[in-house]
Amino acid sequence: MKWYSRFNSVSFKIGMIFSVVFIALLLIFGLTMYGMFTNIFVDYIEQELVARGNNHASILKKNFKQSTIDHVVMMEQEVPTEVLISDPAGKIIASSAVPDNEMLEHINAASKIKEGKIAVGDWRQHKYVISVSPIGNGEGYIYMYYPSSILRDIVFTMNVLIISASIGIFLLAFGLIGFLSRRLTKPLLQMEEATMNMSQGKYRQEIFYKGDDEIAKLGSSIQALGEQLQYFEDSRNQFLSAVSHEIRTPLTYIRGYSDVLMKGMAKDPEENLKYLDIINKEAQRISFMINDLFEMSKLQVGQFELNKEQADINRIIERVASSLRPAAEKKGLEITTNLESDLPYLNMDIHRMEQVFYNLIENGIKYSTEGRVSIRSFLKKSLVIIEISDTGIGIPQQEIPLVWERFYRVDQSRARKTGGTGLGLYVVKQIIEAHDGDIQVESMENQGSVFTIYLKNQ
Repeated sequence: MKWYSRFNSVSFKIGMIFSVVFIALLLIFGLTMYGMFTNIFVDYIEQELVARGNNHASILKKNFKQSTIDHVVMMEQEVPTEVLISDPAGKIIASSAVPDNEMLEHINAASKIKEGKIAVGDWRQHKYVISVSPIGNGEGYIYMYYPSSILRDIVFTMNVLIISASIGIFLLAFGLIGFLSRRLTKPLLQMEEATMNMSQGKYRQEIFYKGDDEIAKLGSSIQALGEQLQYFEDSRNQFLSAVSHEIRTPLTYIRGYSDVLMKGMAKDPEENLKYLDIINKEAQRISFMINDLFEMSKLQVGQFELNKEQADINRIIERVASSLRPAAEKKGLEITTNLESDLPYLNMDIHRMEQVFYNLIENGIKYSTEGRVSIRSFLKKSLVIIEISDTGIGIPQQEIPLVWERFYRVDQSRARKTGGTGLGLYVVKQIIEAHDGDIQVESMENQGSVFTIYLKNQ
């Protein structure tokens, strides 16, 4: 009964489970390492063999004489590889060893290869790994032979080492698992497994815990930590992906056109101005992206400050609209304003509010190909309301709640053309909410969007 009780104990079962899992992982790891090592090593031998053959062929191409042939043969005398030189008809001109049947079997006089390649790569079934390289323009061929027995010996030695190391690792791990499984409870083992997975990047872990004691609280804390880590990991990946993609494109333009100008390849002054204009616009594009990132960083660390003062919201709207009209007209768009006069002055940060309208109007221009961007302001009860509408591509209904998130962009394929980090609307919402206001959006695909801002008259 004593032994039965021990075998039926939770610690024994956990130890056995861990042992089986470890053996499976060790087996998978061993097979993976074996496959990786074998493939990498064989690829290296094949590439080296082709490279040596190509090198010899290059030498003979420059000087196809008996002295050069003898030199090539001599170079393969003290190494495991062998070399055979034939003419286009398959007749042997020279070789570093007496050709055996395996070497002669694979000489192909009708080969029409243009560059060196592996002719025989099955090292398990053949005596040699063989490469063939053409000499010049049909002057002959270089055959390189690497003994497969060397490969088989190395792979066998590697197998012995892997098996020996695996046995040692298993015995050590089995002892540790048995020691720990007798002393830890099931919830703690589950938490250990969860934290191990989290350390490998699998942050979302489901931990089953009961009660309200210290162990249950620990399980709850670990699970909450995993959720937070996953959120930060996803945010980091989105950040790196968006920023690297968006910065790479303008940098490519700047580098390319600046090289053209530096090398004097553009002779026409108008063409020079065109390239300089492109460089300037791409530099501005990077500047806007960095400004968005700077604003986001301040929001994240709680350093977002407002310098409020009494100001006329209509004047801000007109100023921003005027600055963006040339960009709209360039795309054949119209910017119209319908601003109610005598709106009360609002207590706001003028610079931040300009940023809000700039981002919204620019988005309307960016995602519209025809029509207009319209701005309307009016007073309704105690609220100053500003509507910014466009005739652009619109937003799918199921994605409307996502537009305020960082890095979100409607229609990723078009976004790659229009650019941006996807931070504009995120920053806009933060600025409006910092003014105790609200912003909403209504949109239909291929019909446009309407962004409505609500600011309190105080």
